[in-house]
Amino acid sequence: MTKHDASDKKQESELEHMAEEIFSSEKREDIWAIIIAMGILILSVAFPDQIYHFFRQALYLF
Repeated sequence: MTKHDASDKKQESELEHMAEEIFSSEKREDIWAIIIAMGILILSVAFPDQIYHFFRQALYLF
């Protein structure tokens, strides 16, 4: 029975490691999304006419 318990612990450890990797990847993606959004916000405050023109003319499909 002890071998079964050791196997369960090893599986749990591997699952925890996989979950940590997934969550750290998602956290990294969230941070990059915030950085990009802040960059666009700063650009739109600094250059409102150019940003309006870009979204009006270049991205007319969206």
